[in-house]
Amino acid sequence: MQNIKDQKFLTVLGSRVKELREAKGLTQLDLATLCDNHAEQIGRIERGQYNVTICSLLLIAKSLDVKLKDMLDFKY
Repeated sequence: MQNIKDQKFLTVLGSRVKELREAKGLTQLDLATLCDNHAEQIGRIERGQYNVTICSLLLIAKSLDVKLKDMLDFKY
C-alpha cells in the first residue's frame, strides 16, 4: 500500500517523464514504441498511477536519450 508521500513522488516523477517526452516532441505512443511498452502504461506512469520499476525507468530514460540521474533530478 502506498502512502501519501509515495503518491506525491510518483506524481512528480510522472510529470517529469511527460516533460522530457514532450521536450523530444514524442507522443505517448512514440515513447511506448521506443520502450517496447504500451501507450496506456506510459500514460499511467505519467499520471503517477503506476509504481514503475527502476529498470523500466532506465529503459524510458534511454529511449528519451537522457541519463537516468537527469530524469530523477526534481524536487518533490
